[in-house]
Amino acid sequence: MSPQGPRILEWHRAAAGARMKRVLVLGPAVLTLGGLVIAASFLTRAPRALRADATLLGLALVAGAALFTMIGMQRILRDDRYLAVRTDGLFLQASGKETLIPWDRLERATWDPARRALVLERAEQPPIVVLGEFADIGGPELAGRIHAARRKAAMNLLRG
Repeated sequence: MSPQGPRILEWHRAAAGARMKRVLVLGPAVLTLGGLVIAASFLTRAPRALRADATLLGLALVAGAALFTMIGMQRILRDDRYLAVRTDGLFLQASGKETLIPWDRLERATWDPARRALVLERAEQPPIVVLGEFADIGGPELAGRIHAARRKAAMNLLRG
């Protein structure tokens, strides 16, 4: 280890694109629908009670969609999962928990396509399963890069 501490060689954030797309399409779509219901309630010649009910429905759709979008985005942004390939091992941040797997404790990193998960097998400990994909790299490629970094660490090529 260098005097200033371990260096980060690679850093990968968990992919959130699909979840964001769902929230950012569904929320504004329902919000727009609510606005259209309110507009229709003002423009129609339906009975007054029906127009009042339509206005309330539109307001509920607007408020609910805004709340859905804010809460959904807050949950996505709060989920700060990443994997750092460092000179001293793999560093995983998930669910507010930080885990360092030193290179000499990591036996194998594989990609399980059925579960869409990175499986980190450790010596004398249960494996760590990282569910989901990463934003900037495919699962099999990430497993290969971890394997290559592990080999370099075994040959003491990651120091300095």
